[in-house]
Amino acid sequence: MKSRQLRIVLSCLFLLAVLACPVVFAEKVVTIKYAFWGNPAAIGVEEEIINEFNSTHPGIKVEPVVTGYPDYHPKIMTMIAGGQAPDVMRIDSQFLVNFVKAGALMPIDSLIKRDKINLNLYYKIGLPESTWKGKMYGLPWGTAPIYLIYNIKMFKDAGVELPKEGWTWQDFVKAATAIAGGEGANRRYGYGHNELDIFTGILPFVWAAGGDVFDSRRTKFTFDNPRVLKRLDEIATLVKNKVFADPFEMTSADVVTRWFANNRIAMRLGAAVDILTLQGIEGVDFGVIHFPCGTTTKTTIVKSNTVAISATTKYPEEAWVFLKFLRAPGGRGDVLYSKAKRVPPAADLPELWNLYVDSTKPPKNIQEVTQAISAKYGRILPLRAGWTEIQGILKPALQKIWAGQASAAQAIKEVKPRILEVLSREG
Repeated sequence: MKSRQLRIVLSCLFLLAVLACPVVFAEKVVTIKYAFWGNPAAIGVEEEIINEFNSTHPGIKVEPVVTGYPDYHPKIMTMIAGGQAPDVMRIDSQFLVNFVKAGALMPIDSLIKRDKINLNLYYKIGLPESTWKGKMYGLPWGTAPIYLIYNIKMFKDAGVELPKEGWTWQDFVKAATAIAGGEGANRRYGYGHNELDIFTGILPFVWAAGGDVFDSRRTKFTFDNPRVLKRLDEIATLVKNKVFADPFEMTSADVVTRWFANNRIAMRLGAAVDILTLQGIEGVDFGVIHFPCGTTTKTTIVKSNTVAISATTKYPEEAWVFLKFLRAPGGRGDVLYSKAKRVPPAADLPELWNLYVDSTKPPKNIQEVTQAISAKYGRILPLRAGWTEIQGILKPALQKIWAGQASAAQAIKEVKPRILEVLSREG
């Protein structure tokens, strides 16, 4: 009896102790990895976004996986193959098909519908580059034109009218020729860039001529069309006549920026990051415009990347929460990117443009030009499986054309069989 009473007393004392000092169970924290590429400035912006997310979502911790762009996609593919895929990853649109075909990405259409993400707020031109065969595999990141940037001082010094909306290939060549001149270290060029041997550097000019890499279904190689070959030969002549800077001297984006800032190149192509760099150089006044028109107005590349969720993530809901924070239109990610001037707004929202545009710095017309390109002058790359391999095959052929070692017809004919083999293999 006494033993039973003792047990009851002890049980009561234990219960009172528990009530007086309740046990606090720590909330489980889920850790997800977010992979992206970038230079130190870009990493700073991403860190700000990650830190704010972590502070406002105590149940989820985001850890960055950062790599320089040249090594980024091979590294992520290696991680995926090894079962170590990051939960959320940024992907350059030219590699999206590779990742989808590898089964690496999770379709997010049902999540978009469930959470009522308003895709209509995005610039619509960027949405296809997050889509494959009718399914969305991510939300757009960095949807923006690759602008034609022009040096206002060089135009004015040469007495040449500044480019205007609707200008043509003929207008472009006339302006570039009028500005070019001088000798040696004082030589001026109408146009110059380090990407004249890849698609982003030449497709705007090829599109203006009515040509393209593939047909509308992206199954037939059409870069040997007479209109394309004629335009490539025209570019080679502009290089020979020193209207275009020698592509072999344009060894990097840094060289292009230095020559542009030193008033040696009047026009160049450039993305948002190049604009940010030029804004940091004192005394450089410049504007942006769409690439010259021709048989079509749609001659300016609009490039969009995507941010996707791994198909093998253990935490799809948590990954989706972070992806929405990062890229949902008008969300905190949009606000922080716009404030940092990292990329122009991907969503057509005035408040984001108010954050992005700096009225004290050139280019004065960036919002108007960006919106005009999105509505009228923009065009996405004809991406498909085998894109990067085909570009790699064409690169030395284009270099032979610019060096005067072969006509466009000869150079493209030499590499066409290899390109057809890629198209056949990749389907």
